Amino acid sequence: MIRLTGKIYLFSYSSNVSEETVHCINERLAKLYDVKFIHNSVQLIKTDDDMSILVKYLASCFEKKDSYFLVNITDQPNRYTNTESADIAHWMDNI
Repeated sequence: MIRLTGKIYLFSYSSNVSEETVHCINERLAKLYDVKFIHNSVQLIKTDDDMSILVKYLASCFEKKDSYFLVNITDQPNRYTNTESADIAHWMDNI
């Protein structure tokens, strides 16, 4: 089965979150369609879900004092600039 998705999001969170928060995030990310870990707390997420659904899904892991960001980078023209992660160009084009 080939599943085509239409959106790529960059997700990251503050490095000073609790261990329980990290566990919750990793558990949620493991259930998503396709996630590419870039560096520490930075991930790329491929999905066809609406961003509001993704925000609700991930935000429930965070405490009020924690911070994170989730940005739609699907059509960014400079997406191949300074890519250090292995096979990132292939991963991004395999939509």
